[in-house]
Amino acid sequence: MHSSCDVFEDLISQLIETLHQELHQHRRLLEIVRAKKLGCLGGEVRGRETLLHVEKEILADLVTMQRDRIALLTELGLILNHRTPSRVRIAELVLHSSPEGRDELLDLRDEFRDAADEFQTLAGVEPAFSRHRAGDTRLFVDAATAGHLEPACAASGDVASSVGGSTGG
Repeated sequence: MHSSCDVFEDLISQLIETLHQELHQHRRLLEIVRAKKLGCLGGEVRGRETLLHVEKEILADLVTMQRDRIALLTELGLILNHRTPSRVRIAELVLHSSPEGRDELLDLRDEFRDAADEFQTLAGVEPAFSRHRAGDTRLFVDAATAGHLEPACAASGDVASSVGGSTGG
């Protein structure tokens, strides 16, 4: 018969394996997003259909892995008597894991953070897609609104943004 410590460590091992698989899929998705972005910037149309198909497969796999992860976290949370078992965090599991499990969980947490940072960087708008840049934005207002803006424009001292030249109707 397994002790509760053995069951806990088995679940931690399963969680680590699931997190490794999930991280692998996130890295694959990063490559697809990067390829799609480069293709859009380069105006390339070929291969887009394949990229979209692979992206769809990866996302389906991620949903399955996410369900597995949530199920494992719920079991671990129940063992720990967590108030919301499915929401137990890696930082909380680290406190109860073996030294090997702790190191592996911390490494995975850092790797997920790195992947999230890469996604954030890729989500940034390229200048080629940006229509409005500092100093190149115009405000078009109707004549009724223009009277309310004149004091602000006069206070700023910005001749280019004077209401008389920017109103439209």
